[in-house]
Amino acid sequence: MDFGKLAGPQGQQGIILITVLLILFLLVAVGLGSIVSVHNDYRVTSNIRSATAALYLAESGIEWTKEQIAAATNLPLELADRTLALRTGDFNVSVLTSIQPSPLRGQLVVRSTGNASNAAQTVQARITKRYDLADAALVFRGAARGFRLLAASFLSDGRDHDLITLAVLTDSPARFGATAGSVELFDLINGALDETRANTFASKNIGRRAIAQTDWLPRELVSELADGICSAGAARITAIPASGTLAIKDQSWGTRNSPEIRCIEGTSDATDSINIMGNTSGAGILVLRNLEMIVSGSFGWDGLIVITGRDVGLRITGLDRKEITGAIVINETGAALGSGPTLFDVQGNLRILFSRQSLDLSATLIPPAVLKRGFPKLPFTLHQDYWRTISP
Repeated sequence: MDFGKLAGPQGQQGIILITVLLILFLLVAVGLGSIVSVHNDYRVTSNIRSATAALYLAESGIEWTKEQIAAATNLPLELADRTLALRTGDFNVSVLTSIQPSPLRGQLVVRSTGNASNAAQTVQARITKRYDLADAALVFRGAARGFRLLAASFLSDGRDHDLITLAVLTDSPARFGATAGSVELFDLINGALDETRANTFASKNIGRRAIAQTDWLPRELVSELADGICSAGAARITAIPASGTLAIKDQSWGTRNSPEIRCIEGTSDATDSINIMGNTSGAGILVLRNLEMIVSGSFGWDGLIVITGRDVGLRITGLDRKEITGAIVINETGAALGSGPTLFDVQGNLRILFSRQSLDLSATLIPPAVLKRGFPKLPFTLHQDYWRTISP
């Protein structure tokens, strides 16, 4: 081979051509690699975006389910499987189980699958709907007629309390210290309280913010519930004598292990009353209709007390212990500013502690048909017990 020829002009041109071709090949290879890398990155990003969108859609299915449960007015909870399409995809909700652990609670385990592009994500949650028989420790409904709070020791606490220890259950949603069903009642309560006495009402807040006007438990429902409860076969009914006054002393009206329904019936007389003296206690539901409840002795009650009808009221006197764990509902169905007793007249010691456990105890005594009619107007809470993703 003549190397001299390669070193000549033609040989140099050949080397330059080979070098150019090698550089071009390298550039093409780098370009193709970049295109493949960008394409792969795009695919990964697209898949992540689709998976994220699918997860959000699955979560939307859980939130949609909670809206449906909130709107439901019956127990046990019923929800049909459903698929809903949205702009970014769709979700499918299916009910795995539906149970009613207690008269006031319903639970659903639901599975929601979100679909976006070629991605699917599934989540599962257990949702509990819990009704309450009262929306406060102290509930006022109906007509407004007199409110007096002169007690040296008084507390109406809407925070949820343990029935046994009376400790505040911090993980449980609080109710109000007191609620009124109308502007007139709300103004009546607030107008009778100075700042010191207003601070004897508690919920998440203390004072006047613990007192609210609400639409739950309208006066008609309170009357209907009282009628239904006292019509139950297990109800023990006591009628006020012709004299219009009944005095009782040292009574035991049920226990936590054996709660009772007690109904005290007044007449059409505006002066009918029952005076509870001595040392009296009970558990379950106490309904007083068309009379004033006077408590002068020691008194303890676990559960629900309903005072409803014409010319009703609650009067507390004396320094003996008086404690209600559950709730009190006072519902005046007569005329406002009528001739009956003061609606709420507390001159002695009284403590009212809201307790869901205690109200659950009461609910076991209420006929299911009566309770069912009340669900649309009973306050409730929703709780999501857990949430987890399901592997495909």
